[in-house]
Amino acid sequence: MRPLALLFLLALAACNGDKPGEWSLFVYADAADHQKWQRTDRFQSEGMCRQAGEEAVAALPDPARAGFECRRTGPPA
Repeated sequence: MRPLALLFLLALAACNGDKPGEWSLFVYADAADHQKWQRTDRFQSEGMCRQAGEEAVAALPDPARAGFECRRTGPPA
């Protein structure tokens, strides 16, 4: 999957409804190196965030090395 298409899918998943979400997804191409990451905000639930994380990792060139985490970020100011 192309990176642009992946970002579109993640953004689409984050835009469910009018209420902004409180969860952020952090994807690491190398789970052992957390210096390089991509963040997607505004997921409305941890479940939506985790599903997007699994899909994002599966789309990476080496999913066995990749990882992700979902963090509650609170409502936008």
